[in-house]
Amino acid sequence: MSDPDILKRYPRSFTPLAVAIRRPARENPVIRERLFGQDSRLPMLFQYNPLMHHVEVNEHQELLFTITRGALLSPRVRYNVHDQGGVARFDQMTQLLTSLGVDVRKLQGDHPDGTLPLPFIWVYGRRDYTVSVMGANIYPEDLEQCLYAEPELARITTSFCLSLHETEAAQVRPCFLFELDGEPSEGLQEAFATAMLRRLIELNADFREAWKEYPDALVPRVELYRRGEGPFANDSGKIKQGRVLR
Repeated sequence: MSDPDILKRYPRSFTPLAVAIRRPARENPVIRERLFGQDSRLPMLFQYNPLMHHVEVNEHQELLFTITRGALLSPRVRYNVHDQGGVARFDQMTQLLTSLGVDVRKLQGDHPDGTLPLPFIWVYGRRDYTVSVMGANIYPEDLEQCLYAEPELARITTSFCLSLHETEAAQVRPCFLFELDGEPSEGLQEAFATAMLRRLIELNADFREAWKEYPDALVPRVELYRRGEGPFANDSGKIKQGRVLR
């Protein structure tokens, strides 16, 4: 359910080392935070060729790209696609992994000496793909991780998106919408609501702190739809699924 457009937008390579590094980052929150910073989302991780692309990060943690190869009709200089992420040199990444007790040579697999020392780039997704409630930002990647942590619910889910719901008392709450490969029911709705709230409190530090002060306002509203119904009715003709419902 990860953003498929990320795979098209980036001068990247899913090297075996990049894939291997992401595994301990997924399993260990301490490693994830030390490698990628204080963000609840687990980013996609690639390696790239610095002779063809120069990558910078601005004050909003957005990635800026300059294409450095000569044979280009339309040059791009510090081009901003408004995706958040970061970059690190090969030696920075491997030294940090070693300091965290991760065996880099083991991650490199059968041919550690043949690994190209290419820099790393990680990508969270679009900066504007978020909903905010009581100062807590909730990202599609947060909900994706919460869902994958519940295999029985993930198995029947074909898509999801986030929104905000305003109650009759003018109170704004997060709203999570799921497309199911099956029949929605009150029991399933309760299961989704309970599991997503519990997982989000565990995963998202901002949400966890806001929950301590405003628990009533942060109870998510959950809406379940059959395949191709509701906000998912037009997804079949789209290359990219929308993750935030405005």
